[in-house]
Amino acid sequence: MKAVRIYGEKDVRVEDVTIDDPKDDEVQVRVKYCGICGSDLHAYLEGWGLPTQPYPLTGKTVPITLGHEFSGEVVKVGKDVDTLKIGDDVAIEPLIACGKCENCRKGDYNFCNNAVAADGAGNFLGFSQDGGFAEFANVQGVFAHKLPEGMDPELGAVAEPTAVVYEAVKRSGLREGENVAVMGAGPIGLLMALLAKISGANKVYIVDVSKVRLAKAKELGIENTINPSEEDVNEVIRKDLLNGVDITFECAGVQATFDTALKVTKRTGTLQVVALFGKDVSMNMTDDVIMQGINITTTLCYNNSFPAVLGIINNHPDTFRKIITKEIGLDQDVDEGIKALAEDKSQVKILVSPDL
Repeated sequence: MKAVRIYGEKDVRVEDVTIDDPKDDEVQVRVKYCGICGSDLHAYLEGWGLPTQPYPLTGKTVPITLGHEFSGEVVKVGKDVDTLKIGDDVAIEPLIACGKCENCRKGDYNFCNNAVAADGAGNFLGFSQDGGFAEFANVQGVFAHKLPEGMDPELGAVAEPTAVVYEAVKRSGLREGENVAVMGAGPIGLLMALLAKISGANKVYIVDVSKVRLAKAKELGIENTINPSEEDVNEVIRKDLLNGVDITFECAGVQATFDTALKVTKRTGTLQVVALFGKDVSMNMTDDVIMQGINITTTLCYNNSFPAVLGIINNHPDTFRKIITKEIGLDQDVDEGIKALAEDKSQVKILVSPDL
């Protein structure tokens, strides 16, 4: 089969490879769509998250088949899988976990104690096990979630990034009627604002310097857009809400937006970190955090979320379809996919399909 394989920094090749039959606890999926994530961009540009030594749970090293946001059709079923059958359309939850450690047993398998690699390799398909930028993929049956009846597999490929922001909603404790701000209008920021609105938030502000991305936010129904290069974000928000917002979702991952997030969050509010930070951030812990009663909460991936996320997407298909801005084939993955996501701010979710 054809697959997009990464060997290291800026070394991605489209190759013909073989695929084994699924193991007893796995299914084999014919991939229909696989989204390109910002982490795929970092893997390509920096070699980030790739296994340079055998990964603890899979034994894999580069080269690896990229791609972790994918959907497809079950074509083979391992003998121990009794929840799926050939022909089922599924969305893939791409985590790698042992299922046996303390965290896995209590449901926090996204923090699997045995999935920590000395070289920082990611506990995802597409990083430390072959992923979805291919014609076929083998995945554990428990991580293949059947799509709701009639749901478009395109939308199934949007489930993984939506699960990221769904987890942030869970961790933040967002309640209907609360006001929120979202720092950053990239793919995750846009999904964050969208899901906050669907979850019942009253006012949803989204902040970004890109006019193109703010226009996309408006297309998604997020009316309160703020460009910090043109307006003072804190002044704009506190003109409407004297005390600030209840929850700020940090989806940009830089010092400037983190500082703004602290400013616009009301006393006793929550700053929910969603983004990964490429550099250390600093803060005045006493004056800006402790004395304000601000709770800073983090999140990593998701757990036990995919069925709910698929239901949410299926209830709002036309809205989530607007997140998809481009579809390409496997051969175009790098030039028209990964590089385009880095350079073209109008791109939100680029899907790769082996059928194109």
